[in-house]
Amino acid sequence: MSIDRRYIAWAAAAIAVAAVPLSYFGPEGLRMVVIGLLMLAGPGTALVLCLRLGAVDADDADGAGAHRSGGHGTLPLAVSIAVAASLALSTIVSTTMVFARVWSPPVAVLVLSLITLLLLVLGARRTQASTAGAS
Repeated sequence: MSIDRRYIAWAAAAIAVAAVPLSYFGPEGLRMVVIGLLMLAGPGTALVLCLRLGAVDADDADGAGAHRSGGHGTLPLAVSIAVAASLALSTIVSTTMVFARVWSPPVAVLVLSLITLLLLVLGARRTQASTAGAS
């Protein structure tokens, strides 16, 4: 059972878009959950999708059964890279804002959301270019 990358990309995009208005107003519990998910997995998930790490889809396999089953072993690696990259980007954005003396948490959430959406667009373009070249 393979999860389609488009569903993951849509979920990451939805979290990135929902985090921007929630950084300014909304119920506190919902704000913490959505912004926490963005900081923990937003830009990193988009980066992993852009780099094509993770489980190999059945369409991507070259007909080799070992190749198809070997892709599931990279899922923990992809998750750890996604979390590490997200936390690193969150730290870089916040540190840059502190040193520039323009600290504003809602702006930091906006910047992380824009980075996430940019990486998702780059990953989608890369996927479209590779499927167009394959046909």
